[in-house]
Amino acid sequence: MVLSLNRTLKSIKRKSYLTENRTDKIFMLVFLIIFGLCFVPFVLKSRQNQKNDIPVSVSNKVYPENNNILYTVEETPLLKFKRDNNSVLKPENLKSDAALLYNVDTDTVLFSKNSDKICFPASITKIMTAYIAVKYIPLETQFTVGTELSLLQPDSSVADLCQGNVITLEDLLYALLLPSGNDAAYTIAVNVARHVSGNADLNDTQAVEFFCSLMNEEAEKSGTKNTNFCDPDGYHNTFHYTTAEDMLRIALHTDDFPVLAQIAAVPYRKTTIVSGQAFYWSNGNCLVVNDNQYFLPFATGFKTGFTDEAGYCMVATATNNNQRFIAVTLNSPSLAGRYTDAANLFYSVIAPDKIIIDTPQVPPSS
Repeated sequence: MVLSLNRTLKSIKRKSYLTENRTDKIFMLVFLIIFGLCFVPFVLKSRQNQKNDIPVSVSNKVYPENNNILYTVEETPLLKFKRDNNSVLKPENLKSDAALLYNVDTDTVLFSKNSDKICFPASITKIMTAYIAVKYIPLETQFTVGTELSLLQPDSSVADLCQGNVITLEDLLYALLLPSGNDAAYTIAVNVARHVSGNADLNDTQAVEFFCSLMNEEAEKSGTKNTNFCDPDGYHNTFHYTTAEDMLRIALHTDDFPVLAQIAAVPYRKTTIVSGQAFYWSNGNCLVVNDNQYFLPFATGFKTGFTDEAGYCMVATATNNNQRFIAVTLNSPSLAGRYTDAANLFYSVIAPDKIIIDTPQVPPSS
């Protein structure tokens, strides 16, 4: 009887042990499955990033004091441009603080100087302003110039629009891109913002803020990583900035709407707007004005800019032998320096023998 009881107890213990052991194994298996499901996506993402050569980055922007030029220590995944470092130009040959030359057809950066350095864009901002306008509004749409003109800052460049003028978007774009009218920029901004937002009651300031959100959203779509827009005209703001590489991306983005390049190539525009006023606007880009000393026969556009803080800036386009080129120059110390730098960038691939390089004067030996 005792022996039979012992055997029964041993059998019960053995079954209990096997049950506990099986439970532990099931628990461990479930744990491994859950852990794997959580961990595998990170492994796959890491491998994908390595495959695409996308660097991991941490944002740490440094903003200036006393209106100094912005710099950044941010490392971000940028669009990968092919680069050709065989340019006959050297960085020291250019006056501009940052510069870039790009061959659109071969997708190649042919020259680069501080192209990822953050600078102020001044009126080349208006390239994005024009893009947003044609993206959302038909060219024949009529706008009435209103109280948004009160937002103009002192010493702004203007197209001489007046409150009450009725003008089509097409003429507004000429007013924006040729004489670089800040009045045209604000008229575009508030009207486009009210249309896109569906809120006609937005006041002028609210409308401009909404429009700038559209600008920044579109800039991000174009691939920019170090650009922020705070106004539609490029008037100086410490937190309104870009880089040469980012302006190249924005310029490439305008290929979506060829009409912008067509307008930017026109040296002069004589027009009578809907409300009857006549205007004559000259293109501020001297490269496309054939009676100007800086005229280049192969230049096709696009936009210039200047503020005391930004220096002389430019996004320039050119065509030669069925190839398209884009040059970006930022923070040149002079008007002549801006145009000479743009010309030299184009000359470096179109006519190297015409490159203009300042050489230091060596005093004669005594």
